[in-house]
Amino acid sequence: MASFEASVQLNATPQEMFDFLIDTENILKISPPDTGLSFTKKPDKLYKGAILEFQIQGFGKVQEGTHEIIVFEEPTLFTEKQISGPLKSYTHEHHIVPAGENQITLIDRLEFEPPGGLLGFLITETKLLDLFDEGFYQRHQTLKKLFP
Repeated sequence: MASFEASVQLNATPQEMFDFLIDTENILKISPPDTGLSFTKKPDKLYKGAILEFQIQGFGKVQEGTHEIIVFEEPTLFTEKQISGPLKSYTHEHHIVPAGENQITLIDRLEFEPPGGLLGFLITETKLLDLFDEGFYQRHQTLKKLFP
């Protein structure tokens, strides 16, 4: 299984960042616009067992996916896991680590497997790593503007 990790230092308390990230409207605010992310079913706030159904623009077409929140440890960690979607598997851990007074390090850790079959020849691990790198860079830049 492949992995990816990105982190950013932000001016916020762990609780402030946790509360921000579990608000599903904020997920849309920090997602790169070119992903075309939209929810078809979501709670207002995430919790253990919450289901997110969404559409995302990827690889020339709209992809559908469903994620479930499988770990919820307020205010330092929550994990979402793909139930269905374009990849063979996908797990995203959101770690919030205190880094001083009113400062945190947000660490995004992904474990994933590219799709199989013919699609796997187009959507390779290297291609996905490049997309994740670009996407999380944009996401973290947006967070830096929101939490200067």
